[in-house]
Amino acid sequence: MPSKARALFELTRLHWFPVGCDFMFWPFGWAFLSAAYRLSLPVNEVVKTTLFFALLGTLVHSAGCVMNDMLDRDLDRKVERSQGRPIASGVVTRIEASVLLAVLVAALFYLFSTCGIKAFTLGVVALPVCITTYPLMKRWMNWPSLFLGFASSWAVPGTWVATTDQYDWGIILNIAIASCCWNCIYDTIYACQDEKDDEKAGVKSMAVHLGKAIRPVLTLFDTTFFVCLLWAGYLNDQRVPFYMMSALAPFLLCLWHIWSFDRNDPQDCWKKFTAGRYGGAMVCVGLIADHHFKLSSPAG
Repeated sequence: MPSKARALFELTRLHWFPVGCDFMFWPFGWAFLSAAYRLSLPVNEVVKTTLFFALLGTLVHSAGCVMNDMLDRDLDRKVERSQGRPIASGVVTRIEASVLLAVLVAALFYLFSTCGIKAFTLGVVALPVCITTYPLMKRWMNWPSLFLGFASSWAVPGTWVATTDQYDWGIILNIAIASCCWNCIYDTIYACQDEKDDEKAGVKSMAVHLGKAIRPVLTLFDTTFFVCLLWAGYLNDQRVPFYMMSALAPFLLCLWHIWSFDRNDPQDCWKKFTAGRYGGAMVCVGLIADHHFKLSSPAG
């Protein structure tokens, strides 16, 4: 692959796939699979639509990364891990990055337009929040990872209404809060990689702000994730596979990550961050298993 094309590819972070893209997919996946269970959708439709939302999540993540690097080019040059990024290193110009971003956003708007007017409207609102505002939060607030969780969880109401054409706010809000907490936890662990450089550069992050309180605070987020998933499952009439595989198992896995990661070891922070995908996948697996048993049972 030519160096310029390779640099543009790396700008989207697709060379890390599925790392990063998966965290953006979870809000879509959890909301859709919950809605699919509620409606008892056939398996072929579940597979097809899950792949659609996986593509949507991947494009949202890539567009967000391009915008992030455009806005953070000066800050990236002050952080050892990000100095070699395409824009910070000068390999890709801002004009080239802007063209790439325009292509990604156009693709996203087209995909959102196929989801119905309600979901499209939510997508139009959410896209600027996800792509434009998050990179700026590290300049303005000490809780940028929480804002990222909030921004990514905008996918939940859009996905639910695109599938059911209804606003079941009890289920939507609980899944959204669970998603927000999950993304916040692992983005904070991710931020620990750059804690020392961020302090020197004046970059705000939860890793820097929380200090020694990081584990108790993240445990609170994990507990909130667990409780909200339990309540969403109750409201959605989920069964035992969901509670065991989608709620309890990822809660315990995340708890272990929170209390075992070495915040002074960037490699271990990266390892725990990437391992978060297994917990996110557990939520999906539990929902799929529960869906299977529901379709297989005589009562439906």
